[in-house]
Amino acid sequence: MSPSTEPTQAERKLAADVLQKLLRHIAIENVKNAESRRPGHYVFEVSHAWTEGATMYLLYTTPPSDITWGLVRDTRRSLIDPGPWNDTDDPALYYYLLDLEEEWPGHIALQKGDDPDTIRWSGYPLEGLPERVSDIAERYRYTPPATAETDTRRTAPPVIEPRRYAD
Repeated sequence: MSPSTEPTQAERKLAADVLQKLLRHIAIENVKNAESRRPGHYVFEVSHAWTEGATMYLLYTTPPSDITWGLVRDTRRSLIDPGPWNDTDDPALYYYLLDLEEEWPGHIALQKGDDPDTIRWSGYPLEGLPERVSDIAERYRYTPPATAETDTRRTAPPVIEPRRYAD
């Protein structure tokens, strides 16, 4: 598996499925955080989301920060093992926990002279990414679901424990 090869139909579908699961997880966690009265902490306001081939793209802000962050991931590459994801992994959960929650940048604000249209990207691959929010096509704009759709009592995903390793 080489990330530079043309993605298969299954890899394209995986990227789309992972992105949808990640967006759903973000919406559920945003509701939980709002209900627990932890304003701003681990809230992700997604403005754009899309896939191209096996790669997913996510643009978001993390209130109270006003910076636009971007996450790009080739979903053929596992974050926790060399090679592809295996059938028991939940890539969306790992992207949420490791890329978003663990690296939560909500405490960072724009400085005087910073361009608010600039995207600060993380992930892989980082080459050839749009530099500004205005460079993103309108068709990639994301509208979060209504709050009722993210009711955590009805739609909470199963808890999947991370793998544990011992020497």
